[in-house]
Amino acid sequence: MAPEKRTPAEDQSTGARGDHSSSSVHENSGTSADFQGKQNTSDLLSNRLADLAERVRQAAADSAIAECTSVSRAMDAGQMLVEAKAACAHGEWLPFLDRAAIHERRARRLMQLARSGLNSDTVSDLGGIGAALAFTSKWQLPSFEKALFIYDPEDGETAIGRGAAHVWECEMHRGYYFVGMLNDEGETCIVTRRPMLPLVEIDGDRPINTIVGFLTSQGFSLPIADWRFGIVDRQIPIIVMAPFISRDTFREVATP
Repeated sequence: MAPEKRTPAEDQSTGARGDHSSSSVHENSGTSADFQGKQNTSDLLSNRLADLAERVRQAAADSAIAECTSVSRAMDAGQMLVEAKAACAHGEWLPFLDRAAIHERRARRLMQLARSGLNSDTVSDLGGIGAALAFTSKWQLPSFEKALFIYDPEDGETAIGRGAAHVWECEMHRGYYFVGMLNDEGETCIVTRRPMLPLVEIDGDRPINTIVGFLTSQGFSLPIADWRFGIVDRQIPIIVMAPFISRDTFREVATP
């Protein structure tokens, strides 16, 4: 049987269709490969970031633990230095420091930290030992005629703001202090039911700053690192807090 004759136009048409089909296959194949490559790169990047996130999390956790341990050990050293100085006879203190391999200036700073009554968490919240020492140098209880005013620097020396607190001496029991605070534009008012000693010392342990402890434990909304101090007349706390006092205002002081 004779082969079927095809015209040049048919051959050209068929060839054109074949060429287009082949080209289309190559194009689709190339696009799929490119897409797969991009997908793999994205997966690798995500894995790398996930690994970095985990390593950052662990490093940050280790750093926080190390910082807390460092602060706690520094405060322990300060307390031991306080005890050692009390036990040293005249002329023994400097030889003791030489034996302990600690400079006199550092010993003073550590003892100041131990006497502050701040706990290790508060020292960390303040930003470390240096910041805590700066805080204690500004923490001065008021004379009887005045009240200590704690305020937010962003609000300025105003009685109401993100947080404001007052400390004033009890008229009937000198050396004991009342503490009152206003949180969040006066939405919460808290005052100690009875006055407290500002510093409680326990045998064999570091002293406790009860005023700072009361403010932080009762949810004073102003972070301690943001506290600024001023002095006002002792009548001011009562005038400021009177409109906000309710049956839930007065709190007992938890003493050790």
